Amino acid sequence: MSERLLSIEDLSVLIRRPGRDVAALSGVNLHVDAGEVVGLVGESGGGKSMVARAIVALLPDGAEIGGAVRFEGADVLQMDEAALATHRGHGAALCFQNPRGALAPTRTVGRQLTDRLTTHQQMGRESARDTARQLFEAVGIRNPARRLEAYPHELSGGMAQRVMISLATGCAPGLLIADEPTTGLDVTLTREILRQFRHAADTAGRGVLLISHDLASIAPICDRVVVLYAGTVVENGPAAKVLREPAHPYTRALLASVPDVSGRPARAIGGAMPLLSSPPAACPFATRCAHATDRCTTERPTLTGDSWEYACFHPQAGPIAPATLTGRPAAKPGRVVMEIDDAHVVYGSRFGSGGHHALRGVSLSVAAGETVGVVGESGCGKSTLARLMLGLTPPTSGTVRLDGTDLHAQHGRKLRRLRTRARLVFQDPVGSLSPRRTVADAIGEPLRASGVPAAERAERVAEVLARMNLDPAVLRRRPHELSGGQAQRVGIARALVGDPDLIVFDEPTSALDVTVQAQILDVIAELSGDAGRGSVFISHDLATVRGFCDRVVVLYLGQVVEQGPVDEVFGDPKHPYTRALLSSAPSFDGGFIGPLVELRKDLDETDAATGCPLASRCPFVTDKCRAEPQSLIAYGASEAACWRVPQLPTLLQERTQTRA
Repeated sequence: MSERLLSIEDLSVLIRRPGRDVAALSGVNLHVDAGEVVGLVGESGGGKSMVARAIVALLPDGAEIGGAVRFEGADVLQMDEAALATHRGHGAALCFQNPRGALAPTRTVGRQLTDRLTTHQQMGRESARDTARQLFEAVGIRNPARRLEAYPHELSGGMAQRVMISLATGCAPGLLIADEPTTGLDVTLTREILRQFRHAADTAGRGVLLISHDLASIAPICDRVVVLYAGTVVENGPAAKVLREPAHPYTRALLASVPDVSGRPARAIGGAMPLLSSPPAACPFATRCAHATDRCTTERPTLTGDSWEYACFHPQAGPIAPATLTGRPAAKPGRVVMEIDDAHVVYGSRFGSGGHHALRGVSLSVAAGETVGVVGESGCGKSTLARLMLGLTPPTSGTVRLDGTDLHAQHGRKLRRLRTRARLVFQDPVGSLSPRRTVADAIGEPLRASGVPAAERAERVAEVLARMNLDPAVLRRRPHELSGGQAQRVGIARALVGDPDLIVFDEPTSALDVTVQAQILDVIAELSGDAGRGSVFISHDLATVRGFCDRVVVLYLGQVVEQGPVDEVFGDPKHPYTRALLSSAPSFDGGFIGPLVELRKDLDETDAATGCPLASRCPFVTDKCRAEPQSLIAYGASEAACWRVPQLPTLLQERTQTRA
């Protein structure tokens, strides 16, 4: 029998604030055994992070706490400061959701990691540094020795997340708490990071509490799943049961909110989670539940069952009925609003000679009325491409035309005026808004900068706010008073208010939970139907791109390796890299159907120096691939930069037979 590491017993947390109380947790019970991976899932505001904080006794000041949090038999909530100092890090380590906020901005990430190793594992300085380099390498950080000298602000969001995972695992804790550890990571890295959590449980006997909104990704590695709603546990049981044949209507609605790479659309949950001021007296999900009766609104159901528990008077049976694959209506492209021709972008090195070749001969166009998806791993040049389209980064060579005008041939006032025709929706919805400005100021700023009179500004702000389904009351709020979904709607409204020709969405849903993602995607899909505007959707979420993009461009190390209609590229990928991405994509519905491809090692920008940039990772590589650069070749409706495409069906069949 597995050793019981963590046991949370009837945990309740009431947070008192001036003018209101918040019942963050109400009677929560869960446990994690040694060698077990437990998934904790639910919408934002459900209490997941509060559970994580309770385990390491980092609850808000003034919180009223009931129940017990026992780690190896000792109640964490009763520990003194000395015992807590040992427990935090060595007993239980917390990998925070916001890595940049958790990392000290004035110290290198290498110093922060080596300090933990010397404190919790009593290593010498040299040994700690060597171990830190190995930990960075294990989570897919390229050039780990160099990254040890970096400060947090010099890292991308995905890189900072990997540093945070290294900080947590480096303490060799008995229990590893990962709060949204794969947010902002691409599909191949997500798979590798989650495999490491599974490996830590299987080989080191660690317990892992995995908090995530990425349900499809965590499904293969979790032993059990606990579903939280409004601070209460509504379902708890084996992962295979809870994620495939859930009993609680909320769990079923949550899973239906997840898009699938097979093309299954997401179904957003109507309504919003209640903000409770006291423990619920009735079912907290009743107002959003299609199966609710009068009993649900007057009586609170308790968890029933043994190894599989659910709190519902009307449990459902069987798997979730698959949504109909309606498909996206074919776009009717209008004029070309964005055209990039043979663009190269080279960033100079701050260390002297050399530089980073971020984009290599990229050519693409976006027409009014169509949505073009851009996919690829972190470091492939997606964000550089976005900056190129917006005129924020000039091409080293090549041209970028916005509505027929060479964007980077303009200067001063002409360039600023032209830039207003292209707008960006950022990945971090709250961080992209000024904390000092109200929502009204944030949305109206593009109009004010363009000289639009105040009366007209107010009218247009009101119009775009209504289109985003936001209450006018939010106009007086500041970013910290908004939920993630509200903040992203404000960001979209700010981009839309000036009626631009092009909107670029840069990972607009990666920081949001699944139900809010589904709602935001509905908004973006509706905007993408505007006949006079083109859209570019940059994402590592392949299922989302499959759901509503017309065409897709696959980037690898700054080069376009495949492009074409989304159904053609996702249904019959030509390039080995595209097939590898689809093979890594998480899915509840079987995902990508066909022979799978797994790349050999992590992405390395030095691979693009000669020949095919994928050569060092590709399982089908030949000497010709290493020596000769590859260019796009038409294969049916799509194009791929690989001369071996006609041979791939035979090669894939041979690999499948060999593995069998």
